[in-house]
Amino acid sequence: MDIRFLTFPDFHNVYFYRFITLAILVASSGLVLIKAPSTPLPELLLIGVCLLSMSWRFALEWRMLAKAGPASIHNDELIVSSDATDQKIALTKIRSVTSRHSIFMVRRYRSWSDHLAFLEFTLNNGERIYTLVESAVLEFPAGKQTLSTVNAAVLAAKIKNL
Repeated sequence: MDIRFLTFPDFHNVYFYRFITLAILVASSGLVLIKAPSTPLPELLLIGVCLLSMSWRFALEWRMLAKAGPASIHNDELIVSSDATDQKIALTKIRSVTSRHSIFMVRRYRSWSDHLAFLEFTLNNGERIYTLVESAVLEFPAGKQTLSTVNAAVLAAKIKNL
């Protein structure tokens, strides 16, 4: 199986670079506010809209990362670790698996090959669980190989359960 979930140390790298990205966004916003009186209004509006949309996406990814944890599949169970608990979820209880590209959550800067995607597991009761997987830059859907392998594992578990 070609499942490329992020490991526990990689998650800590993502947490570290998340704070660096936050510092960059805050510094950029501060510089825009300092230069606001001398900037023409159309340029200020354009920069403001860009910063606001980047901040919105960053907040969305921050929220998804807060719910995420290192994951693995073992014996027809999805095991998601977090600081509070380790969840063991039977693959038969997973309704759907989708993925989204991560824009701001990275493992390290200055790397064109190390991109991440959020893998979202929707359970039968509607709960959503997230983890991070490796993805290519312009891969569609994000984390294509991992997504197809996880979908195949879920389907196999459901067929075996019947």
